[in-house]
Amino acid sequence: MRGPARLRPAHVEAADIRAVTALLIAALAAHGSSTIAGTYHLRRGYGYLPAKLAALEADTTIDDTEAD
Repeated sequence: MRGPARLRPAHVEAADIRAVTALLIAALAAHGSSTIAGTYHLRRGYGYLPAKLAALEADTTIDDTEAD
């Protein structure tokens, strides 16, 4: 195989707003399903991001039952 290694799905946890955004983008690039804990950080500044990704036909599910 040539080039960079492919991203693999994983279960990860975000500690802040920048981390959850980076992990979300990486999860979209990975082949398979990833789980990201800490997605409540998106509401702090990127609350529009899930809707924008859905408009691009990204397959995402946000669980709003996570504790803040």
